Amino acid sequence: MRLTDFEMAHSVELEILHDGRKTTLLTSVEGMIKNSVLLTPIHLDGKIVGFPAYLTVNLLYPEEGQVFCWSNITVKAVRYRGNIYHSVELPGNAIVLNRRGAYRVYIGETRFIYHRTNTDTKLYEIILRDISETGMCYMSKDHFEVGRTVHLQLRLTNGHELILRAKILWKRENPNRSTTFLYGCKFTEKSKFLSSYLMNIQQEQQRRKLGLINKR
Repeated sequence: MRLTDFEMAHSVELEILHDGRKTTLLTSVEGMIKNSVLLTPIHLDGKIVGFPAYLTVNLLYPEEGQVFCWSNITVKAVRYRGNIYHSVELPGNAIVLNRRGAYRVYIGETRFIYHRTNTDTKLYEIILRDISETGMCYMSKDHFEVGRTVHLQLRLTNGHELILRAKILWKRENPNRSTTFLYGCKFTEKSKFLSSYLMNIQQEQQRRKLGLINKR
């Protein structure tokens, strides 16, 4: 895979390695200039995050079950046409990592889903365990049939509501709570707002780690 194969607004990951620890930040493609890709800038406390030279940073581009990786890249903050981006130079081809699926963000909080029938719409309270751009896993005491379509309600940071339609692929008893079930779902349509939602949550979860990195 080469830079010319990148798709606009596609989610990518910046994998940061330092002192034996790994931190993954979610961002997305905003544009391309020559051998560089422009990414949605990552901020901490209102300031754009820096990536010092002592950090090892890899760029991961997940697509259709594969993950393409550019290793040991340099990330810089640049201004282009009046906007600030994180810029990454990506010469040559990527390598393919042996990793399956999309990056998942742990939530572990109460959310709501609803199910529509020909005559009714019923709302259910669930615990959303984790979510990615392709699907979600949730916990509920209610019984849902495998193959059923449900709709997940998410509140965005701008106050708007995001509705995601998902198909239940599997169901199993929760090993930690015998009265509840775990459900695995695949989203049946893409949403351009889901990437931003995941990015905001993931960046908030990494605030302390990023703060430590930028203080060194």
